[in-house]
Amino acid sequence: MLELTNTEQVIMKCIWEIGDNVAVADLLERLKTEYGKEYARTTISVFMSYLRDKGYVTYEKRSHAYVYKPLISEQDYQKELMKRYQKTSFSGSAVEFIRAYLDSQELTAEDLKAIRELVEKKQQEVK
Repeated sequence: MLELTNTEQVIMKCIWEIGDNVAVADLLERLKTEYGKEYARTTISVFMSYLRDKGYVTYEKRSHAYVYKPLISEQDYQKELMKRYQKTSFSGSAVEFIRAYLDSQELTAEDLKAIRELVEKKQQEVK
C-alpha cells in the first residue's frame, strides 16, 4: 500500500465518512464544513486521480460527474499504517510501540480500563 500525503489522508477520511458514490461536490462541501479547508474543484479532481493511481479509490462516470468509492476501509488503512510505523520506527517491537504510545498520551482511568480490556481480549485470542 502506497503512503498517503496529509491532504490525501483528509480526503480519504471524508470519503470514508460519506461512504460509497462520493462526488467531488460532496468532498468539497465536507472538506469545507468539517475541516475548514477550501479547495478548487480541479484540485480535488487531481487528488482523486492520485488516490485512484495509488489504489485507494475506484470511480465511475455518472451523467456529467465522476463518483468515487473507497477500495480499502478506514480500519484496514489504520491497521496497515500502524504496522508500517511499528516496523520503521520501533524495529518491529510491539512492546516499544505501545510503550511509546502510552508515554505520549494523557490517559484517563477509563482509557486505561478500556486498553486493559483490549489486551485481555487479545490474550484470549492467542490462547
